[in-house]
Amino acid sequence: MLSRESLLSLVLVSAVLATPLIAERIETRDLGVRQTSNCPDAYTSQNGLKFTTYCNQNNPFNDALDPFTTSTMEECLERCSRFWGKGEGCFGVVWSEDQDCWIRNSTTGTAGLKSEDGMHSALVDPRSQMDPLDTDCPYPEASTHSLNSTAGQGLQFTMNCNKDIQGGDERWSGYPEYLSEQFRAFYHATSIEQCLTICATEHPLCKAVIWSPNYGMGWANCWPKSDFVGKFQEVGPNRGIVHAASFTSIERIDTNCPEDDTYTAQGNKEFEIHCGQYNEGQNITSVHRQNLTSCMDACASSDKDCIGVVFDSSLIGGYPNCYLQNSSSIISDSDSAMYAALSGTVVPTTSSSSLPSGNSGDSGDSGDSGDSGNSDGESSSKAWIAGPVIGGIVGIGLVVGAFIWWRRRRNNGGGIGKAGEVLGYPHYNAPPTELHAEAAREVPGDMVHTGYKPSAKYAHSTESQGTRAELPS
Repeated sequence: MLSRESLLSLVLVSAVLATPLIAERIETRDLGVRQTSNCPDAYTSQNGLKFTTYCNQNNPFNDALDPFTTSTMEECLERCSRFWGKGEGCFGVVWSEDQDCWIRNSTTGTAGLKSEDGMHSALVDPRSQMDPLDTDCPYPEASTHSLNSTAGQGLQFTMNCNKDIQGGDERWSGYPEYLSEQFRAFYHATSIEQCLTICATEHPLCKAVIWSPNYGMGWANCWPKSDFVGKFQEVGPNRGIVHAASFTSIERIDTNCPEDDTYTAQGNKEFEIHCGQYNEGQNITSVHRQNLTSCMDACASSDKDCIGVVFDSSLIGGYPNCYLQNSSSIISDSDSAMYAALSGTVVPTTSSSSLPSGNSGDSGDSGDSGDSGNSDGESSSKAWIAGPVIGGIVGIGLVVGAFIWWRRRRNNGGGIGKAGEVLGYPHYNAPPTELHAEAAREVPGDMVHTGYKPSAKYAHSTESQGTRAELPS
């Protein structure tokens, strides 16, 4: 059996193999926080926490954590916004130009500030940002409700008061970075509904959330979960108030495969349908649709040069199951993927080779670990679908390189976490699209790699079927 280190190396090289050989300009929120100044005038983290900075001033003591290395003060502040300590979050930082970062607890303040060149401090400001929200359970225990948001249309959730969920943490596609230990969480939410809406936009499929209204788990108080069955437990120490909610039913996805090989969508645009296949093209967004025809209509009405769609009737890749694409690549066979392209689109030769199975698993546990939420709508992408196959010699070299890279990251306290935890999905990020989304989305590996076989793959009707179904297990 492969060791966890070996397995992680193979996962890392899989991500490398899924990357185009032609370099593209990188567009990520993570790079956006890098600045040339050693000490910014003020700062707002990517998940919305605001800071006032005190340049060339030290603020000693009140440590919440041993110091660690960050290349910029901005990166240190980002860690603060994601920190989960002993029943509270981060209230300030000190960063040295030697690249040391100190996290400060709730006892910190301006009283200890003193002048010191090369030492820069910051405090959460206004401090009221960390004041607890209403800690009462939002709904009665075990009650069921509809999620009233654009992204969550058709979803119903069940409330679980004062409950935690063990495991189920993933490398969610909306995370700017996947970090270890006390910096694992990213999303901030002011209500359980907002937290669930974040969950509904995520890849892979998010099935539940835990939410801390008193910030006992820090500013990043919304944790998406990939599973919840048999995983509810009592809230442990140093976690504050925690409530859980799980998606328990959705509007049934129409999976009837159309008899015709073509479909005329809005604007008289004709699509050619390929059942049981997917396209390795470039995505511009992903949205939730009940059937293939409404997915093609979304492409036809897009103003971002959409030329095709991949539709996932299984929802394995996420609730946003309609992937709009603006480029074409090799079409490959896959049991759980479906592709449609505008007539006349030139597509490279079809590949019939099977792809290796993907398995996300439980990549972490919020009980052992410690960036704001997505918008209320759909999600955008400029990432590539996994799939390019490279020769064996190159693959061996990449395996070795990936393993060395991982070992260095682990030894340096880098962001990928403990061995065996990064078994999820690569990070996808891009500017907002016409569908007012913030985080990028790619057709996830499990959707195109799994052996899951839905009963049918396409639908004519765009109307609700009036029935509900459970989320895929």
